[in-house]
Amino acid sequence: MSPSVPSIRTIAILLLLVVGSTLSFAFHATAGGATITYEATTIEPGENPELVTRATSNVTNLDERLSDTPSRYQQPIRTAAATGTYNGTLSPELHIVIEDVETPYVRYDGSYYAWALSTHGETTNATIQMRQTDPETVFTSVARPVSEAPPEIQTAIETGTTTGPIIESGLYHQEGTYYVVAPQNEAALGSQLAGTVIGFVLTPVGRGYVAVALGLLAYRYRDPTRDRLLTVRRAAAIATLAIPIALVGTSLFESGTATRFVTGPMSAAVVASGVVAGVLTAQRRRLSLAGVTIGIGLLTTASISAVLGPVGLFFGPLVVFIGIGTGVIPFGYGYAFAQKTPRESPQ
Repeated sequence: MSPSVPSIRTIAILLLLVVGSTLSFAFHATAGGATITYEATTIEPGENPELVTRATSNVTNLDERLSDTPSRYQQPIRTAAATGTYNGTLSPELHIVIEDVETPYVRYDGSYYAWALSTHGETTNATIQMRQTDPETVFTSVARPVSEAPPEIQTAIETGTTTGPIIESGLYHQEGTYYVVAPQNEAALGSQLAGTVIGFVLTPVGRGYVAVALGLLAYRYRDPTRDRLLTVRRAAAIATLAIPIALVGTSLFESGTATRFVTGPMSAAVVASGVVAGVLTAQRRRLSLAGVTIGIGLLTTASISAVLGPVGLFFGPLVVFIGIGTGVIPFGYGYAFAQKTPRESPQ
């Protein structure tokens, strides 16, 4: 007897399971393999200010910030630098550039300044305080002791370079000597960060796909002769399966914050809910489809906002948007398996 050959539908489900399992480890593949070469440079106060402002988060390169702002809008900055204070109205072109400058120091027109910006309500009225400061004061204030730095930073300072995971650049001091530790290649750091973000997004997507595949396999082998494998109730059960799958994955393979136990499962559930949308579309139940979509969006946003606070009002809809986009594949499976199909072997 010749061995049985799996049907096309079974192969499609298994393919989804393989793709989902692969994507489920996307974050670990990108973050775990993220290595950057960092270089330690000995520096004296006043030297190489561009390198200092790039490496430390406590000094802003104001010249760079203002490079695309027409000179006529920069008068408040010039006034504050010359007199110490500017109190008045900022043009929208200037306000949007400097409103998020919260560092204690800035580098402007060849000098360091102590910096303070306060705005008045929702208007563009503001007070800018700039007090010229010598480089020694800035370095003393922002440099961190080498002894308190991560091991990778200490290795870079001892040997000149180090290769390791993504770490925070900065200005450090040891026995009267200052060091700037920064990536040797800024472009490589950007690529690694982008890859890590993509992996972070794709991990719950993969877990949503795994839930759909496992649910379909279970129903297919439970009712191999059923004309229409999926109903709305069954599709909803499959979408819900994404939550425990994501919780198990987070528990076993991730060591992030507790918020991951909410954001990850909810993201996976949104992706997997595409199978529900597919069934509803196949049944031409447009009002139910709209209701389910809105309900999932509101529930996801509320859940994420509960753990992230107000910022969840931004990330919640973003998760829903990404989930709907990547949920197109579960949608296709839901639509296909809600159709009446000819008799075929479940193998």
